[in-house]
Amino acid sequence: MLEESDKVLIRAKELCQDEREKEAEVLVKKQIAQAPDNLKLMTMLGVIQARLCKDNKAESTFRSVLARNPNNEDAVCGLGRLLDQSLRIEEAEETYRVFLQNNPQGHSAMEDLCRLLLSENRVDEALRLSRKQAIQYETQHHAFNPVRYVLHVLEDQLEDELNDDRENELLFTKLIDNIFEQLELVEVMEQNTKLSDDMKIELDDDKTRLIGELEYLIQSAPSRDISVSSAIHSKTNRFKRML
Repeated sequence: MLEESDKVLIRAKELCQDEREKEAEVLVKKQIAQAPDNLKLMTMLGVIQARLCKDNKAESTFRSVLARNPNNEDAVCGLGRLLDQSLRIEEAEETYRVFLQNNPQGHSAMEDLCRLLLSENRVDEALRLSRKQAIQYETQHHAFNPVRYVLHVLEDQLEDELNDDRENELLFTKLIDNIFEQLELVEVMEQNTKLSDDMKIELDDDKTRLIGELEYLIQSAPSRDISVSSAIHSKTNRFKRML
């Protein structure tokens, strides 16, 4: 029965990827009737219901899972996202925080919490929590996802602001520092964590992109009337040797 349920989960995910959520819902419900204690199936049903905009049913499903296992991270994240999207921000935040108190290694929940904080413009808090997560669990590559997400969002924001005010030296420096921090995180991940082949490829792509951004910024500095220090040049060259 467990093997069959796993096959159903895989098929349901494939159907959702093809935007065939109604078929996925029928498939998962049918399997739940045969395996009512399978919380993975229940959580998947909640995800599908949320995608179908059946918010009340999805919330009920997620809460049913959490009533049986309050440490189910997938259900916590599903419920938190649903509450966030429904503008029930305080409830979503409380859902994440309660879970993280009991499950500090809940890296997906931490990433979702940081996403919520950023949407509320609580940037310093998102940075503080996500950086702490990476430092505290530096041997677990998933622990770096929250801070990498936060820094990438902030990078995009800084780029937009700098495009509107291209001679702003403060924005220029903040963007350089942001990219340096992202590269430093990649360096720590490569040194301290066990990486899958897919993750190695992802990090290599990230390094290439970030170093390309650095080179572009440095090359554009004269036209911005901004002076680039020798320390920035030196640090950039060090990271280029990572490629």
